[in-house]
Amino acid sequence: MLRFSQPNRIFPDTNKKLNFMKKNVFYLSCIVVFFLITSCKKNPEIGKWSDNIKLSQKAVNFNANVNSVVVTTESTGWWLSGITYNNVNVDLKDINRTDQGFVVTKPDFRVERKDGNKIMITMNQNTTNSDRLLIIGLQNGDYFDGVKITQSK
Repeated sequence: MLRFSQPNRIFPDTNKKLNFMKKNVFYLSCIVVFFLITSCKKNPEIGKWSDNIKLSQKAVNFNANVNSVVVTTESTGWWLSGITYNNVNVDLKDINRTDQGFVVTKPDFRVERKDGNKIMITMNQNTTNSDRLLIIGLQNGDYFDGVKITQSK
C-alpha cells in the first residue's frame, strides 16, 4: 500500500509557482498601466495647428483715401488661400498662389507678395457711400489665418 507522508509531495512546488505567477501578473500590470499613463500625450486635434505663419498684423483700418500697408510673416511656407472683397470671392485662377512673389490687381485694391514674407496691400480711394472690406486668406499646412482690411466710406 502506498502511503504519502506529505500531502504536497506529488506537486511540491505548487505554492511557490502560484506565488511567482501572482507576482509576475502584478508587475506586468504595473508596467502596462505605467506605459498607458506615460504614452497618453494630448495630441493637437486634426486641423488645429498652431500659428506657423505669424502675421505682423491681422486687422487694419483705412480711411477713405488711398492707403497701403505692409504686413509681414515670420515664415515663407504659406500660400494664398483666397481673397474676398465686400463678401465676394475674387477670381484667382490666373495667380500661382504658392509663389514667393505674386500680384493681384483689381480696380479697388492691389495685393502683392514680395520676398515670400511681405504682403503689400493697397486700397484705392473709396468713393462709394459704404465701407469696404478686403479679406486676404492665408494657409500653411492645416493652419489658416488672414488679414482683414476695413476701409471707411
